[in-house]
Order: sequence, then C-alpha cells, then structure tokens
Amino acid sequence: MAEDLKPTLSWLDAASIVVGIVIGAGIFVTPQELARLLPATGAMTLAWVVSGLLVFCGALAFAELSAMLPATGGLYVYLKAAFGPAVAFSSGWVHLFALLSGATAYVASGFSRYLAALLPLPEGSGLLVTLLLIWGLALLAALSTAWAVWLQNITNVAKILALALLIGLAFFAGSPAQGAPQAVAAGNFGLALATCFFCYEGWSYAGFVAGEMREPARDLPRAFAISFLLVVVLYLAVNLAYTRVLSIEELQRSGQVGADVAGRVLGVAGGKALAAVIVLAIVGTVNGLGLAASRLYYAQARDGLFLPGLEILHRGTGTPVRAIVAHAAVSSLLVLVSSSLGFVLQLAISAAWLYYAVAVAGLIRLRARRPELPRPYRMWGYPWTPALFLAGTLGFLISLTMQSPWPSVCVLAVVGVSFPVHSWVARARAGI
Repeated sequence: MAEDLKPTLSWLDAASIVVGIVIGAGIFVTPQELARLLPATGAMTLAWVVSGLLVFCGALAFAELSAMLPATGGLYVYLKAAFGPAVAFSSGWVHLFALLSGATAYVASGFSRYLAALLPLPEGSGLLVTLLLIWGLALLAALSTAWAVWLQNITNVAKILALALLIGLAFFAGSPAQGAPQAVAAGNFGLALATCFFCYEGWSYAGFVAGEMREPARDLPRAFAISFLLVVVLYLAVNLAYTRVLSIEELQRSGQVGADVAGRVLGVAGGKALAAVIVLAIVGTVNGLGLAASRLYYAQARDGLFLPGLEILHRGTGTPVRAIVAHAAVSSLLVLVSSSLGFVLQLAISAAWLYYAVAVAGLIRLRARRPELPRPYRMWGYPWTPALFLAGTLGFLISLTMQSPWPSVCVLAVVGVSFPVHSWVARARAGI
C-alpha cells in the first residue's frame, strides 16, 4: 500500500503555491495584445473585471469541492467523485501530456531570454538553460517539499514587492500623450477575455496539495479566496499603471510592456530590475507547476488510476520522486520537440479550461446525486454562479477555437486516446 504524504502545509502555503503559478511572465506581456483588441483604457479594465468575476465563480466552486473532498490531487479527485474513474484518468492523462507539462515547457522557455538581460550567457545556450531550470527545480522538490515551498514563498514575496514598487512609481509618472480615440470592436471582447484568462491560469491548483494540509476543510476555501483576490487586485493595479505610463498606441507597439514601463519610469536600471522580477516569476511558476503536477500524478497512481509506480514516495525524503521525474521528463520532451511553444501554450490553456468546466459541472452533479457528502463550505450564489462560469468558459473555448482551431483539435485527440488507455491500464491491473 502506498504511503500518504505528511500534512504539514497551512492555508498560506497553499495560497502561495497558487499565487506563484498564476503570477508569471504573462502579466508583463499580454497587455500589448489586450490593447490591440480593446484600444481603450475603460474597455481593457472591463475585460479584466469580467474575466476576474468569471474566475471568481470558478474559485467558489473549487472551494466547495476542495472542502468536500480534501484529498491530494485536486481536480482529479473531484472528477472521480462526480463522473467516475475513466473521466478522472483522462484528466491526469491530459495534464501529463498537454496541460501542466505544456504550460511548464512554455513558461520555462522564457527563462534564458530574461536571464540574458542580467547575466552574460553563451550563445545558443537557451535550450540548456531551460532544461537546467526544469530539472534543477525537480531536484529541489524531490529533496524536500519544505524547501520547494520555501522557494515558492520567497519568489512570491519578491514578485509582489517588485510589482507594488512598479505600480507606485508608475502613478507618480507623468501622463502619456494620447492619440486619437480608436474604435472598440464588440466582437473582440471574447478574444480579449481569452487573453486575460491566460494570465489567471493556475488559480485552481491549491486543491492539488490538500492531502498535505493540516486542516484542508477549513483552510482550502481560505487559500482559494486569498490567492484569487490578491491576484485580481495586483492585475488591475498593474494594468492601470501601464496605461498611466504608456499611451494606447505605445501599448500596442510594445514588445515587452512591463520592461517599457520600468524603463520609462526608472531608466535602464528599471529595465534590468523588471527583468529580474520576470526571472523570479518564471522560477515561481515552474516550481509551482511542478508541485501541483507531481501531487496529481501521485494521487491518481495511488488510487490505481494512472501509470504504475508514480505513487511511490522516496523513503528518505517522503516526496513523490517518480511523479516529479515524470513531469520534468515530459516537460523537457515538449521543450525539445515542439517547433512552436505558442502552440503548446494554446494546447495547455484549452485543455485546462475544458476540464475546469467539467469539474464545475461535476459540482452540480454531486449536489443532485450525492447530497449526503459533507459540505463544510457551500459556494455563494448557487446555482447562478456555476452557470455563469460554465457559460463564460464555453464562450472562451469557442473564441479560442475560432482564433486557432488546431490546439483544440489536438486536445480532443489527447482526450479521446485517454479512454482506451484507461481501459488497457484497468485490465492490466486486474490481470485480464
């Protein structure tokens, strides 16, 4: 029988993991695309508010699910309870081969570019640096969960303090010269929401470490609420700071919005400081993704619903070493073989939101079919809040598919393959 992970984490640790994953490099570059889609400060702010409200509805649902089913694995645990082992297996399969590994490969690939702004790197060393980051953080997580969480906390504090400094300095800067007003196309609002959703990715991952929390039923809803509200406030403030320093036209032309704002306010030193912040953001995101992924694969394998062996904990460190290695290996493979990391990112995002929708639908199903389950926390606004989330997610996925259909097709293919693989694994375990 597989050993259980030790319950050592607080709500602050779980919230820190979520904040570390969510606040990555995206917040420094996506406002450029947002300004192109919605070339008006008010419309851009509205997109952040609307997307934040929709994610908030999802966070409420995940808070109820996590308090009701406080076990390591998060999303997988919820899907298993609501829809059975086959759907739960497909979730882990898609996370390993598209979602979490794809997101890790994409984020880690930017590490060398920003590190080169701070340190002289040999030409052509970008790929090696990316792989060293992935495997270095995997080694840290394998040696000690406490060390990995400590690194998460440190990177989070550094990122938040640096963002706060950038926001404060931006509001002391002079207002930019504004050009002629540009028309805002209503049809672009869905695409703009998709851009914002990318920046919020990772908000659901607190539940992945539920089995290592001391009081998950009480602390998980708190972790979801605190981490989400902190991210939303920071995102709104950062984007208002951007429009305070740069005009809409400058935002549209900017290759790296955050660096341009820092350079405008603080000069060359500001640009380097911002590069250091993004390096920390990438480290925190890759580290948090690795922690969440390994716990998911460990939980599924422990329940006999994933690749055999990933449920084994290291005797000395008590960490899920094999699950950590599996995540690092697939992430590295995607870095090595992918010709377009943008494609990998779209693959990950469409897969994530597909399963978020399935999980929230599962909450509705559990309310109807398993009313006897303990519910220390019940989501506010039910059934309207989950309905709003499902409608918003459907609109997001349609917009993403219309914009770039192939990643969605590939996600459906990966999902389709997962069911016969699950059947094969189940027969193999049963000795049939």
